[in-house]
Amino acid sequence: MPQDIKQQIIAELDHRIASLKAHRFDEVIVSGNQYQELNQALAKVIGVPLTKELEDVKAFVMGL
Repeated sequence: MPQDIKQQIIAELDHRIASLKAHRFDEVIVSGNQYQELNQALAKVIGVPLTKELEDVKAFVMGL
């Protein structure tokens, strides 16, 4: 894999991981809209395992 493409992929993964971590402790905003509140709750639930998966993909790409 060309080094510049590899670095672009790693940079994008880093960006997405940082974004997930930045919002890890955000509170669910009670808006009265049950679907919006559900989406916020689901985002919190999947955030941690998604972060781990992205970190695993990053480690794989770095090893290429």
